[in-house]
Amino acid sequence: MGSSIILKLLNVTHYYRNRKSKKWYQPFGYDAEDIELNNINLHIYQGEALGIIGEVDSSKSLIGRLLSGEIKPDKGRVVRKTDMFFADIEDKPLLSLSVNDYVKNAITLFQYDTSEHKVEQIIKFSHLDNETNEPINSLTDQQFAQLQFTLARTSKANIIIMNQILHNLDESYFEKAIELTDEYINNNLTIVMIDDNVERISKASNYLAWISHGQLRMEGSIKQVLPMFKEHEKDRQSLNSEEEKANFDVDWKKNRTRIPELTYNFRRIERYKHAKPPVALVRFWTLFTIFFMGLLFMALLMFNDLGKLEIGENQDQASIQNQQKNPYEEKLAYGIVLNDAVNLENMNNSKKINADQYSFVTITGENSKNYRVVVDNNNYKIAKNKLRYFDPAGLFEEHSLKSLAPYMHTNYSNYNEFFNSHLHKKHNKVTDSLVPESGKDNRFNVPIVQQPISMIFDDQNKLTGFTFPIKDKKELKDKFDIENNFWITKSGDGYFMADLKNNKWIYIEL
Repeated sequence: MGSSIILKLLNVTHYYRNRKSKKWYQPFGYDAEDIELNNINLHIYQGEALGIIGEVDSSKSLIGRLLSGEIKPDKGRVVRKTDMFFADIEDKPLLSLSVNDYVKNAITLFQYDTSEHKVEQIIKFSHLDNETNEPINSLTDQQFAQLQFTLARTSKANIIIMNQILHNLDESYFEKAIELTDEYINNNLTIVMIDDNVERISKASNYLAWISHGQLRMEGSIKQVLPMFKEHEKDRQSLNSEEEKANFDVDWKKNRTRIPELTYNFRRIERYKHAKPPVALVRFWTLFTIFFMGLLFMALLMFNDLGKLEIGENQDQASIQNQQKNPYEEKLAYGIVLNDAVNLENMNNSKKINADQYSFVTITGENSKNYRVVVDNNNYKIAKNKLRYFDPAGLFEEHSLKSLAPYMHTNYSNYNEFFNSHLHKKHNKVTDSLVPESGKDNRFNVPIVQQPISMIFDDQNKLTGFTFPIKDKKELKDKFDIENNFWITKSGDGYFMADLKNNKWIYIEL
């Protein structure tokens, strides 16, 4: 697998499982239960054949449409770095083009020049010679899957995403699908397969992501994920009564309908459209909108330049000049404050917040001088030399906790499973459980009572790691041939960083 992440879902939430129930005159009429996907983070690498599995109605197919760019998330970001081909079995009923015209249109999107002969080859390889003039929506699912697979293979795209294609292929085509995934892995390309046929997914993939109730439940190698998923499905399918079904996976069901960033001010309601305001508020805005539209219609009749209203973007001159002279380039990485505390300057209002030593921030862009970082959904800038840059896609040595433990104090190494069980939980829940010694309300770092261990909180104010002392620094450097004052190693689900200048371990789990 390559070291570069080329496709990402970052804190993606998408609503409306019950879209049909929305009434046009209730612009904010959605409940928490309408959440389809909740806070998904997924990083897809070069050279990876990723299989996405999950129970029925887990919303895994929606992930394919988000990754492809076919639809946009309501919250979060999707980042794609190269060309892609998306094959979706669910597109078939929507297509009334003939097979011939559909293939002609499809190959115009390829990244290389094609010809009429290529159209004939694709149709022939798909075994659709006799259906050339038939509409796509009249094909069987198997025929359409064969056509989509052939187009995907012929596209030579750097990324292929296939939704519910594998289980609709016959055995001969499925063998070709395995050959295609092997070819993509060997050539450091990427293929993503979403399917209900878990056996086929496991044969064609080298990595699995399990989606459950609109959330990423588990990801890892086939040996790690598949047994857990099969055991879960065995339990689920053994249920008989409605009460058993209602109580099964109840925690995951509740998490699916938990509104992200639980704030109810009007700005959040307007932006995310997931909370239902009071009836009086709905009526007020409905009447206000009707009144405003009436005024606007009257104004259009009064002016000669009918409909030509130009509203300038509200940007100060300094912002415009900075964007022109030194624009930010999009990226995803992380930064750690290693030395003295630094100030992060808000890019909208120039207000500053203090980030003390070992603060951990998400980098979303950079220019020649500064990083753009995110904290609590606000953009800040900071000089590059103030942060230690960390890209999780880098190639790092891998070492087990057992091999690193001799160079840690036992306060952490003996109880790491206990400490790590609190990771990714909100600030207030963690501080209530681990009882900080002081600075309970510190935004980035909070020490734990009577322990040489401090908690590190990320840009969403969730626990993302710990700091604790290094033991036997010289032996550590000799053991792992460390030449610099900062060393990173991958270990299990996280990263251990040795800050040898300050004699501290930093553990981060993304």
